[in-house]
Amino acid sequence: MGFAQICARRRVLPLALALGFCAAFPPAARPQQPSAEPAPAQTPSEAEPAARPVYDGDWWLSLGSWEQYGFMSGYMDCYSSEYGGSVPFTKEVQSYTDDLNQYFLADPARRKQKVSEALDALRGAATDTPVPPAKAANTPPPELPGQAVYDGRFWFDADPAAELGFVEGYLACHAAKLKDADAKFSEAPSEYVDRITEAYGITDDSEDVAADKAAVKIATILHRLKDEEAPPPKPGS
Repeated sequence: MGFAQICARRRVLPLALALGFCAAFPPAARPQQPSAEPAPAQTPSEAEPAARPVYDGDWWLSLGSWEQYGFMSGYMDCYSSEYGGSVPFTKEVQSYTDDLNQYFLADPARRKQKVSEALDALRGAATDTPVPPAKAANTPPPELPGQAVYDGRFWFDADPAAELGFVEGYLACHAAKLKDADAKFSEAPSEYVDRITEAYGITDDSEDVAADKAAVKIATILHRLKDEEAPPPKPGS
């Protein structure tokens, strides 16, 4: 699907974001979305090493622009709403996607770095640490112009590639910053995309997202889909 077709679709990012995004990248300058290939079947024991992307520079540069945009949206949402680090993101999503592309293209040796490491380098966040909850409550992250709310409305309006990128970005941040300490996500990102869409009750025939689900945050649904914890061993076993 060409970029002009993507920009013309009904289910794209919210109008203000989409207009600025599409205007900034004319069709001739836009990389094509990579062709999707079906993932091989996996057994539960194989899921963890095979399901999650590498999330390094080579992987990042292989993505189309909507997936990159979705990745940064998900990463920033995880960082601000769950990790709450000491070096907040202060620029718009597209600025960071541009910065990452320039960073990885400038030096091929950087392409084995994780995207999270590159973002830390670009932001001078090598010593980034979580802010204590009390302090975070008194100094919320800065409001950015046109900042999206990552809820059911965002999910309904997003392009499918942006949905996949959002899950990838959220999980990449969760693994890098929280070390998956509070939850494990061993399914392929595309599996979470399908299950989030199902949780919102969205089908191909949906004209809108249900009002009672629109305000539910994507992160809230994603955490409902975490791996089930093994039950504690029975006494005497």
